[in-house]
Amino acid sequence: MKGAFEFGFIMLFSLPMIVFGIGFVEIMMNYNQARYLQNYTIMQIEHQNRLDDSVYALIEEGKRYCDQCDVRIININERYRVTVTFPIRLPIINYEAKGMTSTLTQIIK
Repeated sequence: MKGAFEFGFIMLFSLPMIVFGIGFVEIMMNYNQARYLQNYTIMQIEHQNRLDDSVYALIEEGKRYCDQCDVRIININERYRVTVTFPIRLPIINYEAKGMTSTLTQIIK
């Protein structure tokens, strides 16, 4: 009887933590994909040394790495700020939000 109680007690507290852990792994995967898309976008802008329609086409091709991510590019003086937003979801507690990562390119002349 004591063993069954201990087993039930352990399962009661460990299973929700395992489910939360799986949710956090999904969040980390989304963040990793967003960072990959951000680095890909910055690489394309810096490699082409400009931002025009052909670079936008390359960036759109790169969106296959992160389907649910949104990319915004803002011109700041001679640099570009690349901001990628990605979803954060924990379905067990019905939590949804948007994460964001932002980086500047090198000076583009």
